[in-house]
Amino acid sequence: MKSKTLLKLAALFLCAAALLPMIFACGEKPEEAASPTEAQGETPTPAPTPAPTDPPPPTDPPTTEAPIPPYEPDAALSYWENVEAEFAHYGLTGGVKCLPGEDEAALMKKFGANGTKKEELDVSGDGVPFSAAYSVTTAKDTVNFWDASYSCAIEKDLLVQEGDLVVGVLWVRGRRIAETEKFAQDDFPEYYMALKTATDNWATEGGVEPAREQFAEAEWQKVIFYGNVVNEESNSKNLQFQIFLGYGNQQVDFGGIAAYLFPWSRENEKAAIKLTY
Repeated sequence: MKSKTLLKLAALFLCAAALLPMIFACGEKPEEAASPTEAQGETPTPAPTPAPTDPPPPTDPPTTEAPIPPYEPDAALSYWENVEAEFAHYGLTGGVKCLPGEDEAALMKKFGANGTKKEELDVSGDGVPFSAAYSVTTAKDTVNFWDASYSCAIEKDLLVQEGDLVVGVLWVRGRRIAETEKFAQDDFPEYYMALKTATDNWATEGGVEPAREQFAEAEWQKVIFYGNVVNEESNSKNLQFQIFLGYGNQQVDFGGIAAYLFPWSRENEKAAIKLTY
């Protein structure tokens, strides 16, 4: 009896010994299991290192110019002195006055009316910085807008080269007097600025900005303009600043006109653009 018990215990021990490796194999974690190459005693080949990538180039912040604050007129300066100071404030340099006349009144008198009628205005009660102004009336429709104009020649014997800048200021207001075939009563009065020259038979307009037709409102408005000398001129007096007014029956008032001739430079052109936009 005792021998049978010992035989049974020995059999159980042998079974347990046979099952023990299987139990340990089933309990291994996946990452701990040996790879086939490790099981065969071989050293695994390491994964290839990815090729290095170049870092992105540094991005510089966009360069922006600080805006120029608006010019504040100086009450201690005359009207023309303030015009010059404003142009200098925006970066224009080396300019000379280029419309004839020793003072505001003399300059405004130099403007001639063609196909229009001009009449001197009293602006002393208008609260404007200038002292001389004229009302220019177009009586009827014209065939071409340039058939009625208000213009003045540039001062003679100034040193002028192709590309130079004429930069100026004027004040304007207007009203439509009556309806015509081309224009209704409620249409805004219109005007068109140009820098013309006899050198090419008045064909060029100097690329004056603001360009094309402009509209005059009922109250005085300040307008800064500029144009380029587009031909080789033998004398500055060949140039004329012209304002075309052939837009029906209208009255357009102009005051405080002043202009300066500046030598072309990238800085002067840039300053003129800032002034007009």
